[in-house]
Amino acid sequence: MNLRAFFRSTKFRVLLCVLALLTGVMLYSVRQGGQTDVFSRALQTATQPVRRFSSAISGSVNRTLDTYFKSKAYRDENARLRDRVAELNGQLIGYDDAVQERDALRDQLKIKEHSADFVLSEPCRVLMPVTNDMTGSFRIDRGEADGILLNAPVMDSHGLVGVVTELAADSATVTTILSPELSVGVTVLETGEDGIVEGNLKYAADGQTKLIYLDKNSKVREGNLVITAGTTGLFPYGLPVGNITETGIEESGLTAYAAVTPSVDLSSLSSVSVLLDFNGRGVARP
Repeated sequence: MNLRAFFRSTKFRVLLCVLALLTGVMLYSVRQGGQTDVFSRALQTATQPVRRFSSAISGSVNRTLDTYFKSKAYRDENARLRDRVAELNGQLIGYDDAVQERDALRDQLKIKEHSADFVLSEPCRVLMPVTNDMTGSFRIDRGEADGILLNAPVMDSHGLVGVVTELAADSATVTTILSPELSVGVTVLETGEDGIVEGNLKYAADGQTKLIYLDKNSKVREGNLVITAGTTGLFPYGLPVGNITETGIEESGLTAYAAVTPSVDLSSLSSVSVLLDFNGRGVARP
């Protein structure tokens, strides 16, 4: 209820008149020594509905005032709690940044343990996915000014993520191994068979990529590990690419293929490293 509107209303004016009348009756009764004559009793009877109405209005006013002051207290308390939540959120964001930086550095250490020949960029934060790209391409917060190179491999501690395909001064775009634009020479670790991992939109919809050009009598099996072959000089030897989850023969009947689930969970990346240099970079080998 709007108090200002109530105090200006007809109901409030009627209430004032009724209160004045009742006050007059009480004063008259006191002057008569507490004895109420016939006129007073008749007046009390006549005014009983009005007194009930007055009591109802008084109760409504009291409830309205209680609600108003309680609501104000609630609003003040909510404002205080919002300020506290904002403060805690700020602390949490700072903590989350520190955790991500720690995890990124830890991943770099794991990569360096994998090969002492790697020259890695500083950890790169994943900024955002590329719009309308179902293959998971994304942008990172480091670019040419930070030494990032076009076509450089991108990885984390679990394996190959993709390559740098667009470069700006302070950012870069990474195309993942799910993309049809990317082909990587690979080897199946358990069998030594070579092939090409090439993205395929049908497989990308399930978070997978495709290993092609296997011999039709291939011995690869579900669970086999696929690693980079290092034959073109674009990638070092031995980076984990993924594990085989399905095998089959192409429609031509000439070669076999396999579905590969990437070693890296591309849907939850927060930080990656760019491989700037490695032993054998730019040198193709038979």
